[in-house]
Amino acid sequence: MTRSSSAPGYITDTGYPWHFHRETMPAWSAAILTALGRRAPDLTRPYTWLELGCGSGLDVVVGAATNPQGRFIGIDFNAQAIEQGRALARDAGVGNACFHCLGFEQVLEASENGIPACDFLVVHGVYSWVSAEARTAIRRIVARKLKPGGVLYLSYLSHPGFASFAAARRLMRMVAADSSCTSADKARSAMAFLQRMSDAGAGYFQDHPGMLPATQPIDDATAAFLAHEYLNEHWDVLHTADVMAELAEAGCEYAGSAAPCENIDSASMPPATQGMLEELRRSGADAAVVETFKDLARNQTQRCDIYQRRRPGGNLLSDPAHQTGLLGQRVCLLPAAPAGPIPARGSITFSSRIGPVSLPMGDVAPLLALLQDGPCSYADLAGLSAYARRPGFVNLLLQILAWAGWLQFLRPDAHSAGGAECASRLNAVLARSPAPFSGPILAAAAIGSAIPVPDGSAGDMLRLEWLGS
Repeated sequence: MTRSSSAPGYITDTGYPWHFHRETMPAWSAAILTALGRRAPDLTRPYTWLELGCGSGLDVVVGAATNPQGRFIGIDFNAQAIEQGRALARDAGVGNACFHCLGFEQVLEASENGIPACDFLVVHGVYSWVSAEARTAIRRIVARKLKPGGVLYLSYLSHPGFASFAAARRLMRMVAADSSCTSADKARSAMAFLQRMSDAGAGYFQDHPGMLPATQPIDDATAAFLAHEYLNEHWDVLHTADVMAELAEAGCEYAGSAAPCENIDSASMPPATQGMLEELRRSGADAAVVETFKDLARNQTQRCDIYQRRRPGGNLLSDPAHQTGLLGQRVCLLPAAPAGPIPARGSITFSSRIGPVSLPMGDVAPLLALLQDGPCSYADLAGLSAYARRPGFVNLLLQILAWAGWLQFLRPDAHSAGGAECASRLNAVLARSPAPFSGPILAAAAIGSAIPVPDGSAGDMLRLEWLGS
């Protein structure tokens, strides 16, 4: 269905660049919920995945092409973007994706819109960039369309990390207001103006050196992203506690972060703050207090959170069910993971919001070595002698290595359901697409997702071939 719609204050002259978000995919959410001891939607049965504000629909089409059990629906007010999504699905022969050109209020108007109840509801790059009225409409959609136990993925700008940029963002809109060029060119020139201020010693940028793009000049895809990020009329940095309270009214409870390392205190919190966090928990602090503390400890700029709609009996798994769910998970290495012999000494370091996070190679090497032979179950990994006395440690390692892009959880139905042919067709279409990409990707049926394509195809091509099968 196509209906004329509008979103006052939102730019439409510059398309949003194609950027795939692995955190929105159903298998990713299900793996995190299982790790957190929560009941995830059953991906071995038919399910519905819905994105509000889908733009050109790359996440919708990738999800549909690699998850044949799912029905994937994209909704956006921009008719041109919706047509791009439809064209991508049509060219790739993806039959389980559909698009609707609707505003958020229109989704709520009548059942004739044909928007079904959903198991997954995704709101990425929208919530902080629309009006308060539009956010209210989104929450009403959540309350009406998300099934009990269903998963809401929500990203937004958060305090305290982005709050200070409000003045710089306001100046960007002001210096670009009289320009007749495209929004992308406005963003490019406005950001160059801020860079000149930084070079001239402006105090804000001396205190916040990481708030400007690292590279100059700005390419077309980055300019388009910056336009959508900073030049819309609405741009709100939100308090986590407020978002939680509003979604509680819509029947949802906070489950955890879609960035798995942020669910692990030792990997995401400055060491000296971890004891304070435990004190808060022992005192009975609720999730709003805990997550606000974490935001301050990490100087959080943006959150990507997972909520669940409350269901009778709750969403938490019993201890035996949690153990069963973990042991049944299967994972595989991605091309970014090291190939060849894994040293048992030394450490491996990843960059994070709080600085470097290091893991002893002795903890990681046995897991990586076994996975180099092919996909393994959690039970296989926990059976290694290195983890015999601490099988729960495998959960932590898998979450950190997934966050780092070294491994991915397989679709639970990957052994019996297809998707490889459709994913292959989509990859062929994406390879010849002129659309502005933030980076090339490979749709991978086995993981129900996509991965970055290694520069110059220098990655482990055997892994790439297996992921597409």
